[in-house]
Amino acid sequence: MQNGFVESFNGLLRDECLNEQLFANLRHARELISAWHVDYYHHRPQTSLDGLTPWEYR
Repeated sequence: MQNGFVESFNGLLRDECLNEQLFANLRHARELISAWHVDYYHHRPQTSLDGLTPWEYR
């Protein structure tokens, strides 16, 4: 294990996005991954923020 945080993120990305989608082309893949990224970093509660989303924490 190189970095637990990176490996955890990669696992979530793979399980919740990459394994769930069938990409038509590179542009489509970028759009879906970008949307997942925004949701992950801005709308999901984070345990490091005591269950708040980053927007709520601000």
